[in-house]
Amino acid sequence: MNNSIKLIVSTPFKQYYNLDIRKLITESVVGKIEILPMHSDLITPLKSTLTEFEDINGKRYKFHNSTGLMKVTNDEVKIICEYIEDSIS
Repeated sequence: MNNSIKLIVSTPFKQYYNLDIRKLITESVVGKIEILPMHSDLITPLKSTLTEFEDINGKRYKFHNSTGLMKVTNDEVKIICEYIEDSIS
């Protein structure tokens, strides 16, 4: 069983994250969602929200994202939005 999932977060201007993670928590237009390894395929619009994730070493990250899209396929999560603001933990 795979214990990680690849996360790629980008805007039209910059790629912010490209790393392996254990989990991600964000908010789609229908509510909060947690993505773990082996998640089923999904495409969903995202709300402007605080997104959190934990890397494979246990380090936690937070960032504010604008509205955008999230695509989950083959143990990979891609988040594309207009802008990202890093949050201080």
